[in-house]
Amino acid sequence: MGFDAELLAPAGDFATALAAFDAGADAVYCGLADFSARAYAKNLSPEELENLMRAARARGKKVYVTFNTLVSGPRMEKAVRSLALLERIGPDALIVQDAGVAALCRKHFPSLALHASTQMAVHNLEGVEAMAELGFRRVVLARELPFAEIASIVRRCGETEIECFIHGALCYSVSGLCLFSAMERGRSGNCGECAYCCRGEMECEGGPSHPFSMKDLRLGPLAAKLAQAGVASLKIEGRMKSLLYVASAVRYYRQLLDEAAGLPPPPGETTTADDLETVFSRRTTTLYFDGYGGAKSPVDPGLPGHLGAPAGVAKRVTRDREGRPWLRFHAARALELHDGLQISPHEDGRRTGFGIVEMCGAISRRRVFSVPAGADVEVLIPEDFDVRPGDALYCSMSNAVKRRFPEPAFRPAAHPGRETLVVDEVEITRGRAVARSGAVAVEEEGDFPPAENASGMETAARKAFSRLGGTCFGLCDIKTFSNREGVYAPAAAWNSLRRKLVEKLDAAAAAAAEEKIRRVLEDEDASRRASGDEASGRCAGPRTTMKMRCGQKPTAAAAPDETVVAPAADGTWGDGIATDCRIALPPWTDESDFPKLRASVKKMLHRGYHKWEAADFATLRMLRALGVEDVTADWTLSAANPAAMALLSSLGVRRFTASPEWDGEAREAIARSGFAVDFLSRQCTPLFLSLSAPAARPAPESGYAAFRCGRLWATVALKPKIFEVPAGCAARTDYSWDPQC
Repeated sequence: MGFDAELLAPAGDFATALAAFDAGADAVYCGLADFSARAYAKNLSPEELENLMRAARARGKKVYVTFNTLVSGPRMEKAVRSLALLERIGPDALIVQDAGVAALCRKHFPSLALHASTQMAVHNLEGVEAMAELGFRRVVLARELPFAEIASIVRRCGETEIECFIHGALCYSVSGLCLFSAMERGRSGNCGECAYCCRGEMECEGGPSHPFSMKDLRLGPLAAKLAQAGVASLKIEGRMKSLLYVASAVRYYRQLLDEAAGLPPPPGETTTADDLETVFSRRTTTLYFDGYGGAKSPVDPGLPGHLGAPAGVAKRVTRDREGRPWLRFHAARALELHDGLQISPHEDGRRTGFGIVEMCGAISRRRVFSVPAGADVEVLIPEDFDVRPGDALYCSMSNAVKRRFPEPAFRPAAHPGRETLVVDEVEITRGRAVARSGAVAVEEEGDFPPAENASGMETAARKAFSRLGGTCFGLCDIKTFSNREGVYAPAAAWNSLRRKLVEKLDAAAAAAAEEKIRRVLEDEDASRRASGDEASGRCAGPRTTMKMRCGQKPTAAAAPDETVVAPAADGTWGDGIATDCRIALPPWTDESDFPKLRASVKKMLHRGYHKWEAADFATLRMLRALGVEDVTADWTLSAANPAAMALLSSLGVRRFTASPEWDGEAREAIARSGFAVDFLSRQCTPLFLSLSAPAARPAPESGYAAFRCGRLWATVALKPKIFEVPAGCAARTDYSWDPQC
C-alpha cells in the first residue's frame, strides 16, 4: 500500500534542519528572524537559509519558510524587503497568515508559492476553497479537526493540498484566535511573541490549577490514516524544540509511515514512543481525531512540563558502608550512566530529578555502566533526596537515544547554488583579463607572459570559473574564450576574475532588488490611496455600533447608529431581531454544520435581513455566493494592514473592525488607512477561543471567566477593557463576549 504524504519537520536552526533530513523528513519548515510565529526560536539567517536550500536540493528535499504572523501597517516596508529577499533565495513555499502578505506575493512576488498557515484558522471546506481562490496551493488545517472531517475536506478540495499536524505542542486557543498574550502580557502571539499564558497557573474553583495547559499531540500510528486519506503533508510541531527532539520525532514517524506503506524500515536503530518521552514529554492526546463526542479532555492541569519515559517504581532506599543513599528499583527500560531520572510529581506539584553518576546490580552490587530493561538495579541518589517506595520513576534523558542523532556536518563549498553563471566572454591579453556577463564586466590587470601551452588556458579558465561553492551559482557556462596573444595567466588570476564577476553580479542583483522594492512600495501606496478613497466614498456609514449576543439586553449610554447581533450562547439567533440589525456570523463552524449555517442564512435573507458581518474567510465566501452586498468584517478576519483591507474590500467587505490587540503606531496606521474602520471602545475581549473546556473554571478572584459560546469556549477578563478610539474614527461597543449582561 503506497501513499505520497510528505513528512514535514520543524527546524528552529540550521543544524536541526539537516538532522531532520538525515532522520527521514521529506521537508522542513523554518523561519527568518522577522515575521515568524516563533520569534524566540534561534531561526535562520539569510545565508543559512541559502545554504539550507542547497543542502535540501542535493538531498531531494524541500524547504518552506514561515511568514506566519500578522503584519501591521508600520512594518509593511520591512515585510516587502523580506519578501524580496525570499524571492531571490527561492524557498519551495511560504507559510503565510496575513491576507495582505498573500496579496503582495500574488501581485509582486508570484514565484513564491503560498501555504495558508494554521494561524488562519481554516477548519472547513468553505475556508479551504476561499484560500484556494486567494492563491494558496496548500492549507494547513486547524489542529482541532476530527479525521472524518479532514477526510471529507480532502475528498472535495480539488487540487488544493491539505496539511495536518500529527505531533507536538498544542495551543489551548484555536491558532490565530488567541489574544491572551497580547492583551494581558503585551506580547502578541499573532506577531510571534507568545508568552505561553495557557501554561500558567490560575486560581480556579477548587483551588490553583493549570486549567488551559494542553497535553501534547501524538497521533502515532494514526498518522498513516491521514496519509491514506490523501493528506499531502504530515506536520510535526516544534521550532522551539531541540535538534534531538526533532530528529527523534521524525525517525519515529518515518518508521511508522514506511511500515504502513509496506516499505522497508529506514536504516538505524528503531526509535520508540518511549524514546521520544526521554527527550521531551508532556502527557499526550490524539485531540479530536476520533470525533468531538466523548473525547477525553486534552487539558492536563497538573503537568505542564517535561516528565520522561517510565523507568520503574521505587522499591526502597538503602545506604552503603560510607552512608551514601542508593535507590533500588526494577528497570522498565535500558539505562546507563549519566542518564537522567525524575520522580513522579509530589503532592505540591514539585518534580525532582538527578543524573545517574553511579549504578550497580541490585544483587551483585558490582558497579556497571549500563543495565538492560528488566534488571534490578541500584543508583546513587543525592543526600536528602525526597523519594518514597512506590514513587514512579521516569527517564528524563537517555544518552543512548542522544547518540543516535549527532549534529550533522555541512560544507558550503560542497553544495553549489541553483543558478547558472552565464559568462558571455572571457578574454585575456598581455595586460589584462576580462570577463563579461550581460551588462556586467570585470577585469584583472597583470603582466601576462607568453604561454608555453596557450591552448591550456581555456581549460584553466573554465576550471577556475567552475569553483562556485558558497555562491548562488551552481554551474558556469562560458560562451566564448579568447586568447589571441597566446599569453599565460596563473590560477590565482582566474580565481580573482571569477570572484570579481560574482561580486559585481551580486551587487547588480541587490540593486535590482532595491529598485523592485521601491516600485512595490510606491505601487502599494498608490493602491492604498485608491482603494481607501473608493472605500471611503462607498462605505460612509454609522459612527457608532453596538455588538451584542442575541438575547442580551445591554445598557448603552446612547442609542448606537447600528446594532450588530451575534448568535446566542447556544449558537442560534432566535426570533425578534429587528431587520435593520446587522447579523454577525460565528468565527467557527464545523465542517459538518456548515450546510446548516448556509441554510439559516438563506432563511434570514428571505426574511429581510440584508446586513451581515463575516468572522472568517469561509463565512465571507458564503455571503458573497449568496449575493449579500452589505458585508462588514469582524476583528477575527485580521485586517491588519492596507493590503489586507484592500483584498477584503475586493471580496465585498465595506467596513472593518480593528483587532483589540493593535495599539500605538499600528492602530494609528489603521486609522489613517483611508478604509472605513470601527475601533473598539469597550469589550470583554475573548483572550482564548477554544473547542476544549478548561480543566477547571477560573475563580472570580482570578479576574477571569470561561464560558461556552456556540461551538467555542471563551475565556475573558471579568472587567471590560476600555479602549481609546482614534480621533474622528467610528467606535464600537462590544458586549457579545461578556460572561453576563
